Amino acid sequence: MDFSLSEEQEILRNSIRKFLEKEYPKEYIRRIDKEEEYPLEIVQKMAELGWLGLSIPEKYGGVGGDILDQTLMIEELARCSSSIAIAYLLNICFGAKTIIYMGSEKQKKKYLPKIASGDLIFCLGLTEPSGGTDALSLSTRAVRNGDHYVINGQKVFITGAHVSHYIILVARTGPKKKKLTRNIGIFLVDSKSKGINIRLLDKLGNKATGTCEIFLEDVVVPAENILGDERNGWYQIVNTLNNERISVAAICLGTTQAVIDESLKYVLERKAFGKPIGQFQYIQKYIVDMVMDLEASRLLTYKAAWLESQGKNCNIEAAIAKLVASEACFKATTNGMRIFAGYGYMMEYDMQRLWRDSELWIFAPISNEMSRNLLAQELGLPRSY
Repeated sequence: MDFSLSEEQEILRNSIRKFLEKEYPKEYIRRIDKEEEYPLEIVQKMAELGWLGLSIPEKYGGVGGDILDQTLMIEELARCSSSIAIAYLLNICFGAKTIIYMGSEKQKKKYLPKIASGDLIFCLGLTEPSGGTDALSLSTRAVRNGDHYVINGQKVFITGAHVSHYIILVARTGPKKKKLTRNIGIFLVDSKSKGINIRLLDKLGNKATGTCEIFLEDVVVPAENILGDERNGWYQIVNTLNNERISVAAICLGTTQAVIDESLKYVLERKAFGKPIGQFQYIQKYIVDMVMDLEASRLLTYKAAWLESQGKNCNIEAAIAKLVASEACFKATTNGMRIFAGYGYMMEYDMQRLWRDSELWIFAPISNEMSRNLLAQELGLPRSY
């Protein structure tokens, strides 16, 4: 059993860190958070460096890396800013990997090179106002009409929809059946299509990557834009959802590492009662707990990423990684606020941003309560809902 990263992966991680420190210092991150500016500039520069094609096969203009490479990338981006990591996730996890998993050869040739080059931005349209974690209650409908589908419905909490070129849209293609996973299709929907209205929502954290409502009224989508099977799309998009959970776990790793970095620097400089607060045992406990939780979360996340990279089933491992990493991140940012105390509450310090950003992952993309329910079912326990 080898826990070491390859030389190429070490080079990748160090390159990302140096790039962000040089090109996008903390002042830039604070500004895009305050102004809620989508980091399109960084996305384009990552494309120029070949990073948007990291986990895209070479024959489609990518680098040919795997999910573990992608995980390392997202973790390092999140150490700088979770919003930048999310912007990367949208294109690679929702766009590229979904098309790799489900797309036809024609679709792969059409879209993947443009994702790698940064010419296309994607988002995932799954959640609905009445759904949330209960994703299978979706009511957005896609009705076949000759050579196209007509789609009506509403989506909510869709990150990046306002800047996306395409929506990976999940919709019902037939009546709801007792088995709710049936009659679901996945569509590539042009965000500028007639009948689509996108509205930005006001939110607490990750403010540089806007979150939106999407309204679809008689939206015409060519039949050639369906991904995979018209009736069994839910089973096909499971790989994307596992990839998303691993990617979110990686964001939590990077955020937790950022909390540790900020806390270590602060406790050695801040003095109380005539000495650095880093000498106080309870402060030391907070930081040591962060490090222990991060190490455990990282091992779980890397294992899930490795399994997916090997084409192995990782439903359980991806769910556990997201659950453990998000709770470790939530705990770290909360204790980071305690360490910084009044200064942490001030907007000029980054701890408040890390805390705001971490709140999301307790309930998204799936609530940790639901994750535990699903894990219980995997163990053979009766369904509780």
